[in-house]
Amino acid sequence: MSDAPPDPAVPAPSGPAPHAVVVGVGPGLGASLARTFAAAGHDVTLMARRTASLAPVAAEIRAMGRVAHESLLDVADLDAVAAAVRRASAWRPIALLHHNASMDAGSLLEADAATLRTAVSVNALAAVIAVQAALPDLQARGGLVTWTGGGIALHPRGEYGVLALGKAAMRAAGLALAPELAGHGVRMRMLTVNGFIRPGGRFDPDRIADAFWAHAQDPQADVERIYDGRSG
Repeated sequence: MSDAPPDPAVPAPSGPAPHAVVVGVGPGLGASLARTFAAAGHDVTLMARRTASLAPVAAEIRAMGRVAHESLLDVADLDAVAAAVRRASAWRPIALLHHNASMDAGSLLEADAATLRTAVSVNALAAVIAVQAALPDLQARGGLVTWTGGGIALHPRGEYGVLALGKAAMRAAGLALAPELAGHGVRMRMLTVNGFIRPGGRFDPDRIADAFWAHAQDPQADVERIYDGRSG
């Protein structure tokens, strides 16, 4: 790292930092993504159902010198999702919108109708509603939409049938949205995590978050990347 003074011909950055919104923050990948966005210079709005999920991540982001807003949200409530995103936008226009929420409730044969509806809402519909609410900001800033996909959408298994249903719906929605968003000057990226996320090893959340950011920053990348932990 150079100790030379900054070049006076290069103007210093001015104005507020770009604003990232993360829907579905927990101690795993959601936290890792929030830290990654903060390290890249974003202030972050964190959304989750419980204060216990939000407070530790918010404290980490503030310790990095960034601003963190905490927003309690039941992602199954689609009206609440839209309202939460609009509140975040009112604080500062949104440049990056990430959907990380997911719901697994076991077998399709054992799930009742309410469970099935909730799973599709949390995994897929809430992601679409959030994009709709943030679109004016994203369009004005040439923004970025990122979603956490699941390999279970590609290789469904009976014991994870409800999650497979939700993630397959999410994947279809993301692939359908991408060209529409591109027409508004907004990039769409999905990282489909083809494995179980856990600390250490190939599917460590920090490692996945790094791969996510690299994928999101590549303007020539495909909308979807299948992440198997073997590279990147």
